Amino acid sequence: MNPYLDSQNGARIKIQVYLNSWMGADCLIDTGFSGGLSLPETFLSNFKQKPVGYQVYELADGSDTVFSIYKVKIRYKKIVKNITLFFTKSTDSLVGIEFLKGCKFILDLKKFQTNLE
Repeated sequence: MNPYLDSQNGARIKIQVYLNSWMGADCLIDTGFSGGLSLPETFLSNFKQKPVGYQVYELADGSDTVFSIYKVKIRYKKIVKNITLFFTKSTDSLVGIEFLKGCKFILDLKKFQTNLE
């Protein structure tokens, strides 16, 4: 499935992430997020890995928060990548610039279309 626009014109993408088994995640594409993948803490129950480190991220409200960072494999169509992951109290999943690197991302709000190659 190609990326799509939600009811608020947010670009979203459905990916698979390996957390002891392949699981689906419907993610907001956040070009202001330098990391790879952010998932809600509800995904933690399926995950047994230890963190590979810790990272400080500046949140949208300007506050800095330290997150435990994990390395995971994700896939989208034929694209398979190892990227960083952290878990948040948010109910939404995000993919960021680390995920988009090496891809061509098109967001056309004139035609209300989006694409990722």
